[in-house]
Amino acid sequence: MKILTAPSLFASDLLEIGSQVRRAQDSGADILHFDIMDGVYVPNISIGFDILKAVRGCTNLPIDAHMMTVCPEKYFERLAEYGADIVTIHNDIADTEKIRVMLTDIRSYGMMSAIALKPAVDAEAVLPFLDLVDMILVMTVEPGFSGQAFMDMSDKIREIKKHIGSEPISIAVDGGIKPNTAALCAAAGANVFVAGSGAFGAPSMQAALEDIRIAAQGAYIG
Repeated sequence: MKILTAPSLFASDLLEIGSQVRRAQDSGADILHFDIMDGVYVPNISIGFDILKAVRGCTNLPIDAHMMTVCPEKYFERLAEYGADIVTIHNDIADTEKIRVMLTDIRSYGMMSAIALKPAVDAEAVLPFLDLVDMILVMTVEPGFSGQAFMDMSDKIREIKKHIGSEPISIAVDGGIKPNTAALCAAAGANVFVAGSGAFGAPSMQAALEDIRIAAQGAYIG
């Protein structure tokens, strides 16, 4: 799997969203991570659909809409219309059958589907969804706020990697990602690295993303 970096726009200067998107693109980002929070699933509210539409209008980078919401299925059509390429939902917002329906619906709109696991959720939680996901997002912080300290989820990543086997499913990590933590996760099997303050808070985002990429490539187990 290719090593990919995904700056998280929630950590950017939202007053300058257009220039921040261009900064990420010019710095070599592979994906834009776009957090949508409803204040219910997580105790915070973030940017919404009109901003997504504006972001789509100023970049060709893939956009991953990370839905930290209790009813993401209400918004799949709008996410597709406004330019999301990947939609990530959390495994604990509904029962297994309903989550499977949601993942199927995401793909029916022509988007890639992903499932996210909070730190306390075991690796086995992905097993009912492996036939319906393109990516698994392992949270290395509690979802909802930028700038938290990294939590080591390498054992969970390693277990997920075993479950995936030879299937072409990416493993992403989100929270406290810098070169050293990226290397730790890559050594367990992660290949997509969401960086918030580690990217937008760096003096040079290009250098920060390249450092993450190089560290991950050097450690990645393949």
